[in-house]
Amino acid sequence: MDEGAAIPPVSTLLAAVDLGSNSFHMVVAEEMGTEIRLLDRLREGVRLAAGLRGDGTLDPEAEQRALECLARFGQRLRGIPGDRIRVVGTNTLRQIRSADSFLEGIEAALGVPVEIVAGREEARLIYLGVAHTLAVDPGERRLVVDIGGGSTEIVVGRGFTPVVMESLHFGCVGSTVAHFPSGKITQDRFEPLYRKVRLALEASLAGYFRFGWDQAIGSSGTVKAILRILQENGRGPRITPEGLAWLRGEVFRLGSVHALGQIRGLKSDRAAVFPGGLAILCALFDALQVGEMRFSEGALREGVIYDLLGRIHHEDTRELGILNLQERFHSQRERNAEAGRWAERFFRIAGPVWNLQEPHRRWLAWAAATHDIGLDIAHSGFHRHGEYIWRNADIAGFSRREQQIVATLVRLQRKKLPSEAQMRTMGIPEEDLGPVRLLAILLRLGILFQRGADGLGEEPRLLVHGRALEFRFAPGWMRKVPLLAAELENEQGLVGPDFQILC
Repeated sequence: MDEGAAIPPVSTLLAAVDLGSNSFHMVVAEEMGTEIRLLDRLREGVRLAAGLRGDGTLDPEAEQRALECLARFGQRLRGIPGDRIRVVGTNTLRQIRSADSFLEGIEAALGVPVEIVAGREEARLIYLGVAHTLAVDPGERRLVVDIGGGSTEIVVGRGFTPVVMESLHFGCVGSTVAHFPSGKITQDRFEPLYRKVRLALEASLAGYFRFGWDQAIGSSGTVKAILRILQENGRGPRITPEGLAWLRGEVFRLGSVHALGQIRGLKSDRAAVFPGGLAILCALFDALQVGEMRFSEGALREGVIYDLLGRIHHEDTRELGILNLQERFHSQRERNAEAGRWAERFFRIAGPVWNLQEPHRRWLAWAAATHDIGLDIAHSGFHRHGEYIWRNADIAGFSRREQQIVATLVRLQRKKLPSEAQMRTMGIPEEDLGPVRLLAILLRLGILFQRGADGLGEEPRLLVHGRALEFRFAPGWMRKVPLLAAELENEQGLVGPDFQILC
């Protein structure tokens, strides 16, 4: 920022942090209506993927590098409200085992929790960042390629809308470590990686070619480095197959990672992960028959910023994800909406007593809206089928944590309520266990009242005393709604002894 520039009020600031497998990025932006103005960009090479050990744990040195970087990022984030900051973790964070202490360290450094996103959600956000960074013709089709440290995302879309998305488990850090472990670069080591990438993409090629594209864009550090090298060596203003062939020849001629510093335009911090990234891009160019590729500075962090802006202005991509789930699995929307309205009423009363917050209300609403999706598979055990869908589907806008929580709520909508000890085996973070069990009670009641309260006339009062929920009905209510009376009695046996339902 210019020294004399006015500092925007913090209420207009937005920030996104991208915890990539090779580098950590942060952008700080100012909200200007429905647009943003980027104020700061920070990047540090952390090479998190290089610290991922064979057993899935993270090397302490890599963890320390990451937390030291984030302490510096955290200083810049001070004063920005937490609901205007998003921290997104990608491939390496998806793979780390026993990461609780590391994630707690990240949250302590940045002041907000990490959202670990699935590969296709990462691809969606990358496309969004590229589309907003470039001048967009609403009818123009784009191919976007992002080669990260631990994965590669390939997307085609039109305007701001991604259509075909794929995430491959190949990145510049992991691939360089796996295929060039001693730093020696030969064609015999290059070719197996090249073939693996082409094979991994093969099943998706028809979808990309069927949609087509008008221009190809690269958005990663690998693409930026390759473009700089080609430009500084007089090989044209774009990446082309001819330029890649020349560069591959140069890399083979030099023969080692240590010698890559002799290539004009290659920065020293990129050389250590360059061979893997080059092999991936060569494979993608050949498989997709790309004629030339431009570069975009916009990528995941810019996509996260614009997605956050949409949430702030009630254009939440997650709501579209819910609608898509309902359509795909033939949900009874009106019925689910009524269950959601009952659950919302109960939340307004119980929430303050149980110290439930706005994020908890959203979890409850998402679960109510999709609690029946498992019926599209089978009626028997449909709550388990719904849980499986939520845990494993690619759902636009959702983090892995959010999907696991809603999956658990869908599972807990019926049958005996598990104890807290049993729930610890269901993949829920410790801090979410208590709220999820409370929300499960409200979801179950919302579904029961949607199903059995028709004809009740006057709504009951709900009183909440600790974990006891007391309903006070008008006289004669059991004669009007005998099904609801029977189900509430049965429910008491399913949620006890931890909870009580009194009528």
